[in-house]
Amino acid sequence: MKTFFAIVVTLIICATSTAFAEESTCIMLKFSNDTRYKNVDSAAVLSELVFEKLLATGKVNFNETKPIDQDMEILLYDEKMRDVNNLQKSIAQGNFNALFESGNFDSKHAQSVATAQVGQIVSPSITSAIGNAHGAQYLIQGTVINLGQGNFSGNFDTTTSGSRGGFYFYRKEAAVGVTVALRIIRAETGEVVWAKDVSAQKKTALTQVGMFMVGTAKISTDMYSEMMDTAATKIVDALVSDPDAHRLIMTAR
Repeated sequence: MKTFFAIVVTLIICATSTAFAEESTCIMLKFSNDTRYKNVDSAAVLSELVFEKLLATGKVNFNETKPIDQDMEILLYDEKMRDVNNLQKSIAQGNFNALFESGNFDSKHAQSVATAQVGQIVSPSITSAIGNAHGAQYLIQGTVINLGQGNFSGNFDTTTSGSRGGFYFYRKEAAVGVTVALRIIRAETGEVVWAKDVSAQKKTALTQVGMFMVGTAKISTDMYSEMMDTAATKIVDALVSDPDAHRLIMTAR
């Protein structure tokens, strides 16, 4: 009987040791900006905030101490341009098979990182190279797909006015917000194994009744900073709370 229990205990210890030894290793890439505001550093700022907050949770086994300064959108674009040039050369030589064998007609291959869905493949040559360079099994990547003013439900700054109780009434509302397409990519294969869109916004309003005015409808740098911090918190919550994401990138603690 003692021998039996000794074997059971040994198996448990070995299994536990293996679980800790095989815990996922991750890196986070600097977020990409897929909006018209490419001259605004929102993507870089947001990725720094997210990394700091994720690091503070102590639940992600990061292999680096900051986001990796490599833009997946740019890397994928450069690769596609090389593919296009090679295809043009092949077609010029009469080899049309190269066009259909390139993977561009395969729905499993993502056309861009920003639109990549779960199960689709982002270039394995790019993701595996990044993973190998930093000793990471998974890449956490985000793309800013919406940035600016508006409440992100289809309506932008709104103004209402009229007369109430004999007093002139005026109200102007404004908001600044961001939406990020967030995903986890398996480095070795380039497969998107988890994805979620996360949005955050900060609202403000100016109200006037008669001669009295309260608030402001102007977007301030403080509002922008608060909105970005809220977005970072929501992104971290999505990664930490989602069971699928948790299973992929969280440590075995």
